[in-house]
Amino acid sequence: MNDPKSPPTSIQVMSRMFALLDTLAQGQEAVSLKHISAQTGLHPSTAHRILNDLAAGRYVERAGPGSYRLGLRLLELGNLVRSRLDLREEAGKPMQELHRQLGTAVSLYARQDHESVLLTRTAQERHGIQLQRVAAHRSGLTESVAGRSMLVKDSAAQIHHLCQQSGQRAEAVSLDVQQLRQNGVLVGPDDSAPGQSCTAAPLYNDAGLVIGALAITGPSSPELAQAVREASERISTHLGWTGDDIATA
Repeated sequence: MNDPKSPPTSIQVMSRMFALLDTLAQGQEAVSLKHISAQTGLHPSTAHRILNDLAAGRYVERAGPGSYRLGLRLLELGNLVRSRLDLREEAGKPMQELHRQLGTAVSLYARQDHESVLLTRTAQERHGIQLQRVAAHRSGLTESVAGRSMLVKDSAAQIHHLCQQSGQRAEAVSLDVQQLRQNGVLVGPDDSAPGQSCTAAPLYNDAGLVIGALAITGPSSPELAQAVREASERISTHLGWTGDDIATA
């Protein structure tokens, strides 16, 4: 019998359990005991015994004679982990690393309904780069580069409606969103800092919804845009995003 390859632990039965769960996760439908045994290298009787124990805890479900699938207990635990994820917490370290890389402050925004809300920004202090909470600043999504970067999944009709509410030109906002969808990052004039540019990229959660944005004010460049995009993707991955297509109709 071959030992399961993944993941290794100091307790053999735990390694076997993880290998069984990983095998079940690879299939969309129920998986037969024969296939599970072949994939994990476990003897069918061993796999059957561990699967039955997992079924008792609702981590696995019996889908029929000799077949299994992942159980609802895993969904319950996943939802618990998701509820504990905090945008500020997950974004903190990547923001500090980005500031260190580029030498300029990084701002974190959250999307709340039709508004962009500034949550925090980095600052160079005596003990290194720190996150500073800022006085809550709200603005319409169409009114800034950071806000527009959160419109990447909104439809043309939704963008037009937001522009009507804010008095912005729908054509200009739509062109920005088109740039964003093509490049994964938006660069444009920063109205709060005349003569400066703002580079921003959206942040996604595990459901693929846009929940915020990273933004940097200062001279723009392809290297800076790439760094901001990569940092936003890293934060989104921490939040459970899988990198699905962001295009919208």
